[in-house]
Amino acid sequence: MDTATISVTGDDQRLGTSPNRGDAGGTCGVLEQMDDERIRLMGLLVRTHRALADALGRELEETVGIPLVFFDVLIHVGAAPDGQLTMSRLSNEVALTTGGVTRLVDRMVDAGLVARQNCPNDRRSVHVVLTPDGRVTLERAVAAHIDGIERHLMAHLDQSERSSLAGVLTKLLEAGC
Repeated sequence: MDTATISVTGDDQRLGTSPNRGDAGGTCGVLEQMDDERIRLMGLLVRTHRALADALGRELEETVGIPLVFFDVLIHVGAAPDGQLTMSRLSNEVALTTGGVTRLVDRMVDAGLVARQNCPNDRRSVHVVLTPDGRVTLERAVAAHIDGIERHLMAHLDQSERSSLAGVLTKLLEAGC
């Protein structure tokens, strides 16, 4: 029986098959699924996201002094109507639990980038707003992020590939992935 193997050469990973060296039937067919197109595509998506997020996050920290997760909050709050988001909406936008976003906003308040404001219409809600320092940091971070995106992503794709990628990713999001 053949099982899938992954050979790594530099940044290139290829799937191949090799004779199963384990006991017969011991893998329950799992290793044969490694060369499944679905596994390959998901792996490519995850590795690409991780590589881009790592590179862009590292550059934001070096050039602007903020981690990528701070940038995520700044850009969502800065783009929100009236420049404010409730904590629960922010939690949904940055894909963190409410407890996680509370701790994150605490750190950003301590850094002087955002402030909390009570919601005048609902005493249970708290809005997150950018401070003046937060707005300046957001402007610097957007410029640095655009530069990084250009170098790490866009420079490697022609216009047709960019359009195709945007179409595929939009289709997946619209499907509710």
